[in-house]
Amino acid sequence: MCEVSESVDFPMDDRLEDMICDVREKSFAETIFENMSNDAETPLYHGSTNFTRLSVMLMLMNLKAMDGLTKV
Repeated sequence: MCEVSESVDFPMDDRLEDMICDVREKSFAETIFENMSNDAETPLYHGSTNFTRLSVMLMLMNLKAMDGLTKV
């Protein structure tokens, strides 16, 4: 069983600790980088040439930040 050295005082519905433990050999940052690299190359939908999964995610996050939204 994987142990996380830091304790968290707020509820984590996304099970972040479990995801970090699943990474094991790779560092968490390397895994995030790989996922983002894959998303940068993956089209948003079949046949899409203008948008990737990463580009759309960044656009949505930018809109959220510009409008001052705190929850999705």
